[in-house]
Amino acid sequence: YYALVIGNNRYDHFRDLKTAINDARTVSTLLERDCGFDVKQLLNATRSEILKSVSVLRAEVGRKDNLLIYYAGHGYLDPDTDEGYWLPVDATDDDDVNWIMTDSIVSKIRGMDAKHVMVVADSCFSGAITRAIKISHRTPDNLAELVKLKARTALTSGGLEPVTDSGSGGGHSVFAESFMSILRDNDSVLDGSELFARLKPRVEVNSKQTPEYGNIREAGHGGGDFL
Repeated sequence: YYALVIGNNRYDHFRDLKTAINDARTVSTLLERDCGFDVKQLLNATRSEILKSVSVLRAEVGRKDNLLIYYAGHGYLDPDTDEGYWLPVDATDDDDVNWIMTDSIVSKIRGMDAKHVMVVADSCFSGAITRAIKISHRTPDNLAELVKLKARTALTSGGLEPVTDSGSGGGHSVFAESFMSILRDNDSVLDGSELFARLKPRVEVNSKQTPEYGNIREAGHGGGDFL
C-alpha cells in the first residue's frame, strides 16, 4: 500500500487555506501508523513537485500494489470548458500554466499497473474528477472478488461546488475530520463504498457540501473497489 498525501496552505497568488497542511500531516500519520501505508507527503507543493511525485509512483507501483492519492488544497472549475483543476501553490489567477488539470492526474493513473487506485480530494469542485455516484454495501463473501478486480475510484469532499476548509473545531476540515474518524474507528477490512456510506451523512450534517464517490472516468476501472 502506497500513499501520496498533498496539503497546500500557503499560496503565492490565492488566499491561504487554514487546514490543508494539518489535514495532510494527520492523514499521513494515520495511514502510515495504523494502516501500514508507505507514505510520501508533500506540503505547499508546486505543480512540478506534484506531477513528478505522481510520475515516480507510476513507475514504482506494480500489479499487486495499491495507491491512495490524497489532495487538500484549492480547486477550480472552468465554467467555459467544464474542466476541473488542482491549484498548486505556484498557481496564478491570471494564467493557468501552473494549474493541474484533473485529467492530467487521470491520465497518469490510467497508465499505472497498480491494482487499486483511489483519489481522495478535499477541494472546491473536486467532483469534476468523477461524474458517477456509487453507493453499495459489500459483504465479506465478495471482498475476495473485489481484491482481484482493478479499481480506479475517487472520493471527493463535494461535487461541482465550493467546499469549506474549516468547521470541525479540531483544526481540520469537516471532510478530513470525518475521513480520519472513520479510519480510526475501523477494525476490519473497509472498502471505499462503505467508507463513503459512513462519511457522506457526517459531512452533510456539519456543512453545506455533499461528498461524492464514484469510478474515475476513462482511467481503466475494472469493477473492483479500494480496500
